[in-house]
Amino acid sequence: MMRKLALPVLAAVARALLGRRTRRAIALVMGGLLVALGYVALRPAPPGEKLTPKERERIYAALLKHVERGGPNHLHSRRLYHYAPPFAEAAGANVHVVQAAALLHDATKEDGKGEPKEKFCTHGEQGADLTKAVLSEIGKSETFTETASEAVREHMGPCGFNWSYLSRRFMSKFCDRKFPKPSSAEAKVLYDIDMLDLMTVDGVVKVAELRQKNPEFEKEPLEASVRSGPDSAWKSVVDAKQTLLTEKAKSCGAALAEHTKTFVDGLDFAKVTDVPALKQAAAAYLVASPLPSCLPVVPPLTDGPSP
Repeated sequence: MMRKLALPVLAAVARALLGRRTRRAIALVMGGLLVALGYVALRPAPPGEKLTPKERERIYAALLKHVERGGPNHLHSRRLYHYAPPFAEAAGANVHVVQAAALLHDATKEDGKGEPKEKFCTHGEQGADLTKAVLSEIGKSETFTETASEAVREHMGPCGFNWSYLSRRFMSKFCDRKFPKPSSAEAKVLYDIDMLDLMTVDGVVKVAELRQKNPEFEKEPLEASVRSGPDSAWKSVVDAKQTLLTEKAKSCGAALAEHTKTFVDGLDFAKVTDVPALKQAAAAYLVASPLPSCLPVVPPLTDGPSP
């Protein structure tokens, strides 16, 4: 009996001690917590749908319709495809969605719509549309297709401001626009493995080759493209490292930055005077100093239909 009487009395005392505004604030906080907990409990799990071997071949064939076989965008997308499994598994993401997105994320860089700079700066949007079309055509579910398509749309980077250089990061500076941030687990993994590849020796070669060849970039010496220019490949390594999202990628990024810095610092540009020489130097360095073990080994490129 006393307990039954005590509870209403304590409640009345609490109401008297707490003002109306305080009670309202507590109610709002509690309501927000309940909504957040409900979202966590009810949010959909990463799609569990898989890619069949034939579907992988069709996605890879779609990539090769849009990029030069053996060119930097082809080789980069293929590397990301092979990097995807351990990083997706560590982040609780669907490996198959990430691999589909990895193959198509840069597919419109070469033959997309617009003049060169516009094509480059919108390849996330154009790539998302292409990804949706390709995956819908091969019969993937709406969930799988939308998740992969949005991951492609959200992969643009590195963005923001690099305080080490007192300069905007490359994508923000070059394109001068805002890009959507990765939202799903799959999008975060795609973004991270894209940044990790940018940080590798092969990534440095890719950026330098694009800066040397593509019309959207101003002409500059090879050394400026690699390490000394305001938007060099090495600055992109630093930019990328600062923006990694998942814990496994952050750990891998630290090891990659050190490995790549040794390569860049050791280049003699009196001898390495063009892109073919840079590629030779990179190949020799990687034989002597293989990539850190956090990145999966990418099998050699073949003429077969599978990535």
